[in-house]
Amino acid sequence: MLLAQKNYDAWQVNIGDFSKSKSITDQIFFLLNFAVLAPSSHNSQPWRFEVDENNILIYPEKSRRLPESDKNDRQLYISLGCAIQNIFIAADYYGFSCTTKYLLSNDCAAKITLIKDKEVGDKHHLIFSILTRTNNRNKYESQLPDSDFLQKIKAMEGERVKLNVVTEKSEIDQVADIALDAGVAAMDDKNFRLELSQYVKPNTTKSEIGMPGFGLGIPTPVSFIVPTILKWFNVNRLSRKQDEALLKKHTPAFVVISTKEDQALDWIVAGQVYEKIALRAEHAGLKTAVWAAPIQIGEYYRDLQKVTKTDFRPQVFFRVGYTNKVTRHSPRVSFGF
Repeated sequence: MLLAQKNYDAWQVNIGDFSKSKSITDQIFFLLNFAVLAPSSHNSQPWRFEVDENNILIYPEKSRRLPESDKNDRQLYISLGCAIQNIFIAADYYGFSCTTKYLLSNDCAAKITLIKDKEVGDKHHLIFSILTRTNNRNKYESQLPDSDFLQKIKAMEGERVKLNVVTEKSEIDQVADIALDAGVAAMDDKNFRLELSQYVKPNTTKSEIGMPGFGLGIPTPVSFIVPTILKWFNVNRLSRKQDEALLKKHTPAFVVISTKEDQALDWIVAGQVYEKIALRAEHAGLKTAVWAAPIQIGEYYRDLQKVTKTDFRPQVFFRVGYTNKVTRHSPRVSFGF
């Protein structure tokens, strides 16, 4: 069983073990077990944490940048936003309030100060969804997400952030074509393919970063040769018909998270919003799957703006729906507490 490998140990965190943490510093370190379970582009996990008394400092880990697929670090800061949101959720469950300062000096993305002043959360808390969330790329059922779920995520909008949920068939098809074209354009770049090939791993990998083939629907025997294939071929051209069916026939809803501005802070905020939606989806029996190409490649984001009728800058684009098909977790670098 793959989860018996050490590179999956991070997912085995026991929520009840928090009570074994004696000091406030130990308790804050324990929260980071949930931070490292956040999603990240290519599962690169581009974060670094420091604990100073009752503060957590979050830094970008520049050695895990993706210079070809994420030239301006947008995806990196979105990933940091996801990790920050996991900290907020775990802290809330264990009775902490958080105050946060963003984009401090010395390359610090955020400083979270924690004060224990609340009751511990209950069994319905989103912390439990952190341990089960995956990026599920399978076919989704035609059933639309529950209206209560859609209302809750729509309520996350604010002056800085807009959410567009695309469910109309004509718009689904338009958005799918944008995503498909962007994916093909991304893979036309040989440097992009080379970088991606370094992060797509065989299903039996012992690496703590990267994406095992099973998360992409690749059988184990084939997973050993896929990294080499990626270097030489635009596989998105070859799989376009299959991907088109996935997006047009097996995706009941797309969600686009957009921000008023397009700077590092906006990317962090977009990541926080996405992670909260992904965890709410998990709690509601839904799955999500991010598709980064129309956000990151060229100016395809402008086509998304036209379909969603917004002048905000799209930052996160993903599918959401119901499926009985399970996707296993990707490896993680354990925080080691």
